[in-house]
Amino acid sequence: MILLWIKSQDTFLSTEVKKFIETVTPDLTQIPSGADYSWIDRDTGIAWEKLEDVFDNIKEENGSKAWFFDAIKQVPPLFRECYHMLQNVYPAAYDALLKPFLEWTHQEKDIHLTIKQISKESTSGDHLVALLTITAIVERALGNVVLLKCKQVPFLLRDLLATPELEELIGKVKVQLLIVMLGSVLGLNLRNIAWHGFLSPHETSQAFVATIIFILADCGRMLEKTNKIKNIPCRPHVTFDEASCLGSVFDNMIIPRKAVLEEVIMNSSFVPIVMYPAWKKALELLEEEQWGLCVTLLLPLMECSMRAMFAHVNKVSERMLTAENSTLYTTMDEILNEYMENSTTSQTVNEKDGKYEFSSCSASVHNLGNREHCEVNKCTLSADGIEHADQEKNRELDTLEKKNQVQYTIGTKLNEALHDLLTFIQGPRIRDRVSHGEAKLQEIPAFITCHILYLNLLVLSSGGPDIDEAPSGTTNKMQCMNLKGLREEYALNAKLEGKTLKKTSETKCLEHGPPPSDEACSQDKKCTNDSCNLSDHGKEVIGKLRRNMNDYKCVFHPSAILHRRLIHAGSYISNWIQWDRVDSSELDYPEWESWDKIQLPGAISYPPLHISHNVCSLHNMEEFLVLVKNIQYKVLYRPKQEVELISILQRITVCILATLEKNHENMALKYSQYINKRLRSRQRETYRRQLTAVPVIVSSCYLTSQVIYLIFLAINKSGDLSQSSFTSLMKVLKPVLKVTENLVTQTSLSVNRWDEASSLSVNNIDHIRKEFTHRQE
Repeated sequence: MILLWIKSQDTFLSTEVKKFIETVTPDLTQIPSGADYSWIDRDTGIAWEKLEDVFDNIKEENGSKAWFFDAIKQVPPLFRECYHMLQNVYPAAYDALLKPFLEWTHQEKDIHLTIKQISKESTSGDHLVALLTITAIVERALGNVVLLKCKQVPFLLRDLLATPELEELIGKVKVQLLIVMLGSVLGLNLRNIAWHGFLSPHETSQAFVATIIFILADCGRMLEKTNKIKNIPCRPHVTFDEASCLGSVFDNMIIPRKAVLEEVIMNSSFVPIVMYPAWKKALELLEEEQWGLCVTLLLPLMECSMRAMFAHVNKVSERMLTAENSTLYTTMDEILNEYMENSTTSQTVNEKDGKYEFSSCSASVHNLGNREHCEVNKCTLSADGIEHADQEKNRELDTLEKKNQVQYTIGTKLNEALHDLLTFIQGPRIRDRVSHGEAKLQEIPAFITCHILYLNLLVLSSGGPDIDEAPSGTTNKMQCMNLKGLREEYALNAKLEGKTLKKTSETKCLEHGPPPSDEACSQDKKCTNDSCNLSDHGKEVIGKLRRNMNDYKCVFHPSAILHRRLIHAGSYISNWIQWDRVDSSELDYPEWESWDKIQLPGAISYPPLHISHNVCSLHNMEEFLVLVKNIQYKVLYRPKQEVELISILQRITVCILATLEKNHENMALKYSQYINKRLRSRQRETYRRQLTAVPVIVSSCYLTSQVIYLIFLAINKSGDLSQSSFTSLMKVLKPVLKVTENLVTQTSLSVNRWDEASSLSVNNIDHIRKEFTHRQE
């Protein structure tokens, strides 16, 4: 089924933003002759003095909304000349006139590629990927420049452009122009509207890219004149080594044929036709194995489609558009949130003369300090001030509808995978890193690109709530709009690839895209998502992706990381008895022969969480590892108390692992030195004390791991603890953390305080016995 109001959306720019873009987009058919160039000097540099006069002569208050609009009206001639001059210079004079002044960015090869992407033979998809690439390059390069005078680089481009040090280094007018183009919501804001998936290919002018390239070249000239160009530091780009595990999620997949990918894209309700050229370009880059460039398109395309889903399932269709500068955009962060923003609007899509219009009914929302208790103010009070039962019921339903319905549309597993990829702090955060220029495009691995592609396909084929997950009372069924009688009338208002579509039935490919058939869109057709309209091959691909996603296990949430570390610690402990050591008779340390006599509690419990656990014997570590591996836990939208508890458990586990690793390495080194007779008498005594202490240290670490397992079993109940109970639990765990931190220090090669480490371990065992064994129900 197809949602025509989404498919036919010809722009995602709200009225004011679109007006800005239309105002600033020059007519590139007007080709200036040599004498007509007034904004570009003979050295192919921008006439900055002329631009400074233009900005200074704006009568409005500098930095005001009116000032930005006046500035925007002045720059189209500059943009046009930059584009045509670049076409004149490239390729014949590029090496002499531009290349030397772009090398300071350390990304001249990528800039060279963007120039090719805005050539006369290029497509609108090329223009969008060029703009995405060049904005990331600008942010990274200017951040390096700022390090000449600052110790840190601001995370956001707008903050970077606001630093006085940057203005001092490259000049005020250059910064002003960059702010007008990229760095302010009052200006064009090209960086944000492109990277967040609002800017469609036909709204992306090659002149934007060309102007930014000339700005970078002029920055290079100025830095060279001031002898600073050789001192610009080059921050290392990030790698995605930590994300290598994601390569196994779809490791049984072969990239589907282009025709199958096109079929999924064109059959999805969440891909507006105006975005087809961008998808077409993304698939071309995929075929060419240009993994990094492909990612730069897949990320904003995903955000655009998910925003369409968000607008539809939450009935807030106006959120498809960018907000004005007084309101935040609807970006991926909100799309993946559990709850909607406090101010909600109920939307209806109405058809009129073949076009679709939005009508809305606003609702005010009370914030009671907890989003779970936010209520839509539809209920009224009776004359005596008492709410009737049916009014209370309505209020409960309204509260339920405040939940963001996207989570039920895509399902828990896909939601977790998206958070792993995009938002969790210890994950790859691919969207942030690529868009801010932190990643080198040529070094983005194929598995990352394929992973993003497959998640995109799963998003596009999501069409209805998971019956097992959606709460009762939610209504997210896709409304199929019958296209009968509209196919000949329907036409895009925008130009795609330089052509206006007059009859959508004539379109056959992703450049413009065919309209859905009556059969595919019949309201009588019983299907819950767009994938039912696919061919058998398309259904097979989506089915295989879904089966893989059903087995997905979160990787980068703190709970998932804690889980892996606890398993790792258990594996380390299971092998401790095999660690290399000299025979006990040689150095007189009987503790290893009687380690199993160390008294550990037989059971531990924590009644406030209603949990207990029989402590597994060190002889039977496999049993404990099986228990740990089978722990089940939730990772999305967790309460603050649970996050704090996971944090302290993580810190304890990290210390346990460090202690075990240090002991293992230390023992291996000492054993090698001993058998090679390289230990003096004092060092042999230290080695003996170490061997004496290790069994009790390991036992302490093991019992602590059992406590972590105990609490982890009930981790998703910890948010329900009263504040006093939660505070008590944290007070119990803090001494355990302190002990494990001290063990890391005292067992290091440089310290070797084994008697103190042994004493600490005994005290820790006693503390756990006291706090986790006497509270029996």
